[in-house]
Amino acid sequence: MKIVIAGGGTAGHVLPALAVANEIKNRFSHAEITFIGSKGGADEKLVPAENYKIRYLPKANFPRQINFATLVFIPRFSIALIKSLYLLRKTTVAIGFGGYVATPVYIAARILNIPIALHEANSVPGLANRVGQKWAKVVAVFNPISSWKNQDVVGFPMRNSITESAKLTGPELVLAKEVARKELGLPPEGRVLLVMGGSLGSQKINDAVIEIASTLIEEKIIILHLVGTGKGKLVENVDPTRYRQIPYLAKMESAYLAADFLIARAGAGTCAEIEAMGLPTIFIPLSIGNGEQIVNAKKYADRGSAKILLNSDLTSQKLLSIVLEVNSSIAELSKVASINKSTKLSAASDFVDLIDERIINSSKRRI
Repeated sequence: MKIVIAGGGTAGHVLPALAVANEIKNRFSHAEITFIGSKGGADEKLVPAENYKIRYLPKANFPRQINFATLVFIPRFSIALIKSLYLLRKTTVAIGFGGYVATPVYIAARILNIPIALHEANSVPGLANRVGQKWAKVVAVFNPISSWKNQDVVGFPMRNSITESAKLTGPELVLAKEVARKELGLPPEGRVLLVMGGSLGSQKINDAVIEIASTLIEEKIIILHLVGTGKGKLVENVDPTRYRQIPYLAKMESAYLAADFLIARAGAGTCAEIEAMGLPTIFIPLSIGNGEQIVNAKKYADRGSAKILLNSDLTSQKLLSIVLEVNSSIAELSKVASINKSTKLSAASDFVDLIDERIINSSKRRI
């Protein structure tokens, strides 16, 4: 059984794809799994690290308007489609997670009459999945999408380390929090603010946080700052035990367990993990793509477990004001976040159940 998985570029596409690949591998030991990705994307490092094969397509972003980029796009997309047709030969199912890599894979699967399954993480679907869902036998989503008729709400496929951490309660959670803080070199007592700017980090968020770090420390806030590889800066005149700067952290469950509240972007994967862990958050969404990050963040702000500061409005003083506001009302925000913790922690398994039922098993019955 040959499985092709497409959806590269950002960790938001790659991490759920890996969670699903691992579930398939655990269930179907004979499955041959191949990823289709992009050079220079997160998948180039993350996929081989999990011992999966990966093949690359040329980067072909759909142009938003007719210009020189349109002339470049046409030959690149044509090459990507031809290569996809070759890579999908004798494939049992093509599984997509959106992103520009997925579009030629969906079209090639349609041409070759190969069943498609896809997962859409955002409340506002991107172009690739809007194309793919018209032909897909399985359409799984994190949140219901009003414009799509046939869909299964499964949640967001997450790493086992996150879902297992999200299940902890009572004394087990207290102990795990202590262990996580010790691992990260943080004090066992005190309120921890986790700062992260997406999988690659954000220089704009970094600069604002560094500027207000000393003030936050005076307010007895401990800062765990995930700055992103190559984006670190020397921070002077702060207690190193109360401001910890890390370029990249693979064990994100440790950061979530150590934290009491967050500053974060609002990609679907980030939102799903924060929801699972039940943490109040200050979202600084990017106005990219179809505006999905703003829509993602609004879900939590409307519930009362998050605040939103638009990236275009971000200054150190505005950030300081909102951090202090959240810090002063942390008990109420934490209660709301905890009440609304995601209970959909089996998304990878549920998605593979649907693929098995509607594609793999139905294929066997036809044989």
